Amino acid sequence: MMESLPELDRAQLHAIEVLRGGGAVVVTNPSPMTYGVVARDARAVNLLKGRPVDQPVGISVHSEAAHDQLFRYLDLGTDTLAAIDFALAERIAVLAPIRSDPTMPEWLAPAIKDGWVVFFDGYWGPLALLWLTFPFLYGSSANRTSEAPAASASEARARFPTDTVIIDADHLRTPAAAYGASTMVRVEPDGRLSLHRSGIQDQAAGGPDVLLDRLHEFRSAIAVLDGSTSTPIGEAYLSTAVTEDGEPRRLVPNTRIRLGFARAPNKNADGPRVWDVVRAHVGCNSMGTAVAAGELLTDGRLWIDGLGGTQVGCQPPLRDQEEWLKTFLTSKPSWRLNGDELTLASGGTTITLLDRTIAEPDFPLDGIRWEVVTTITNADLRQHHHHAEQAWIRFDGGRLTGWSGCNELSGTVTRNNTELTFANLTTTNRACPPETAPLQAAILATLGPAVTYTIDHNQLTLLTPSGIGLDLKAA
Repeated sequence: MMESLPELDRAQLHAIEVLRGGGAVVVTNPSPMTYGVVARDARAVNLLKGRPVDQPVGISVHSEAAHDQLFRYLDLGTDTLAAIDFALAERIAVLAPIRSDPTMPEWLAPAIKDGWVVFFDGYWGPLALLWLTFPFLYGSSANRTSEAPAASASEARARFPTDTVIIDADHLRTPAAAYGASTMVRVEPDGRLSLHRSGIQDQAAGGPDVLLDRLHEFRSAIAVLDGSTSTPIGEAYLSTAVTEDGEPRRLVPNTRIRLGFARAPNKNADGPRVWDVVRAHVGCNSMGTAVAAGELLTDGRLWIDGLGGTQVGCQPPLRDQEEWLKTFLTSKPSWRLNGDELTLASGGTTITLLDRTIAEPDFPLDGIRWEVVTTITNADLRQHHHHAEQAWIRFDGGRLTGWSGCNELSGTVTRNNTELTFANLTTTNRACPPETAPLQAAILATLGPAVTYTIDHNQLTLLTPSGIGLDLKAA
């Protein structure tokens, strides 16, 4: 079956297996950038480059989850964070101050030295299969110590051992007069920007000053658009009350309005370099849209013209409620943030929402029967196992128990910030029926070392560094 895939897809699948096995691979970057080395283990990057294994390595925060987790530990203004997103969209590496915090995820540690973190966004569309498989990857330029970075696949083959996996996508790159590694900008604690390392982006822009001026101008524009007041960017909210002409409006039973706001770099070549994103849900489809950063919430109003989303066939009451919310959100409602409470109003309709973490506090990890909802492959591909018996796991301090759908399981678990490490895993030895065997295999593949866990109210997500994981829900 793999032989029938396009050659580039086969190369990516092979590279994914190498990465999952702890190795490093050489990947193509868009012109005029040179090739890069990436790995799930920072030590593998250093070994391939011939450097000390414990040398700090930059980290690609190309997934929304990794990007948002990192940004929580950058004590910088929203305008400076927007400028950083602009730099990431331009494939510029960033050196920024990061606060020491016991809740910081362990996967950030290899990219940190003396309170500074190096990060970038390595995603490139033609290699989406590889990049979307992993929420983050450690990376560096494709060169051995004291050598120039490889500007082509043939140069990479000449620089690295013959068994090195190299994804050759030169046929998708535009020939350039000159190639180079990425520029790195330094962000001071007070938000000042400076050139830390010259690279292809500042050279192509006409010099460091030209590039920095672009970043400064963008940051200044965002500062004006965001204003001096707090905004809901980076937060999620749940409705607590809806009124129309002063009278309560009842939502469909067991539904609430969910709104989320985010800011993220644009991974496409065209369009604004940074997006402001709004997401909405009111019981059926997930909806959302993106506009240029700073333009979503200007002048105290929500500026969106339309909402796209999933296309689930909703029951009539939910469908009508969804259309009502779409009409409201696209009517340019006013917004006001008062502490943890967000209020939207338009044409006699007022929606009051509360910060999600207060409206729906997260369940504790321990003492809960967490039932498996979906298994995860390639970081974001979800699969339901409708015909399998319900599987579940339970944490009690350092002890793990559960049911795989056909076998009892038990083991030990240790915690380190946002990660879990499972050990001493044992199961009973019953043969699983065909509909349950893949579910058990996914559970056992997930319960290993360095598993990132996140809890969102009553939902638990476990994700391994290789992009395999589980979505679970409190019973």
